[in-house]
Amino acid sequence: MEGRSKSSYAIDAVKRLISFIWRFICSNITAFDPLRRRQVRIAAKRLIHTKAWAGDDATSEEIARVALLRVLFLQRETRRAARHAEREAAAMLARASIEATISGLFCYHVPEAEKLFNGEAAKRVKRLLTDIADTAGMTGMLDQVFAQIGSGKLPTVVGMIEQIKVNGGNTEIGSLYTRLYDPLSTLYIHSGSLGLLRHVHTKTQRTRERPYSAWSIRSAIHTADGMVGLLACTIAGKDHADFALFSEYKTAHLRITWTPLTFIVRGLLITRIDFRQLPAIAHIIWLLISKSKTGASFTEADIDKLRAILKRLSRVETYEDVVTPVIDALKTKLLLSQPDDENSPGGSH
Repeated sequence: MEGRSKSSYAIDAVKRLISFIWRFICSNITAFDPLRRRQVRIAAKRLIHTKAWAGDDATSEEIARVALLRVLFLQRETRRAARHAEREAAAMLARASIEATISGLFCYHVPEAEKLFNGEAAKRVKRLLTDIADTAGMTGMLDQVFAQIGSGKLPTVVGMIEQIKVNGGNTEIGSLYTRLYDPLSTLYIHSGSLGLLRHVHTKTQRTRERPYSAWSIRSAIHTADGMVGLLACTIAGKDHADFALFSEYKTAHLRITWTPLTFIVRGLLITRIDFRQLPAIAHIIWLLISKSKTGASFTEADIDKLRAILKRLSRVETYEDVVTPVIDALKTKLLLSQPDDENSPGGSH
């Protein structure tokens, strides 16, 4: 295969760099689409036709529509938090909108989901009353009452997603869980090791009261908007007049949402990499693009060159312990994926 010219590789690299810079600039600018958003919200509210709640007789579809009402509320609250530059609140609200969407999809796709929701409601009410019952010495009576009411248990969020997929639901929600929901839970909701480390400066290792942001406000808004489109188009169905509106709205917003991991890596590139090594960065990009575009094989010399460049770029003191295993894994993957033909372009001779 005839290789491309160096100028074409340079143009591709510049285009990618410009795209990255543009997304970097826009990452914290509040999304502004009031006309389309109003159109989508009005159409979504038309799907929520249940005004008198049926109580225990509510169907799964009615619960799903209430979940859509919850997602619409969270969309507005996320934007309100963003307008006040409340990063933590915006991220938590966007995460809540994903969870509400998962609950709505679970009710819509899984048969007899309403029984699990009603049983879970009774279980939660019992927990709320436990403290009062213990204080009044009525624990035994409380247990008897709720034993007659019955109880149920909803699956975990992961379990919901698995059942949604089994029943022919949208498989996209599984990707949203791994890309957005779980990282947001780890970094914002739960005060585990990674959540607490956001209060430690990455360079000076000094603690600070205000944590580093692990996600952008713009991404939080796009996520909340996308959840409205996702749940609304599912409830509406493909034959609904507004299905295309909901689907396009969902795709437009989720397509440009940063994941927390991408946002963190971007921040590390700014704070941890010595940008005096930009020529080395350009060289490694050139190496990877040229090999992939021309179909050439990676050699031992290429891997060693990659290792040397990353060592110069890294500011990690324990380079051998941290970076070397990654390079070795990459080396094994690249070399094993190459054809055995020794005469292949760039192969060993």
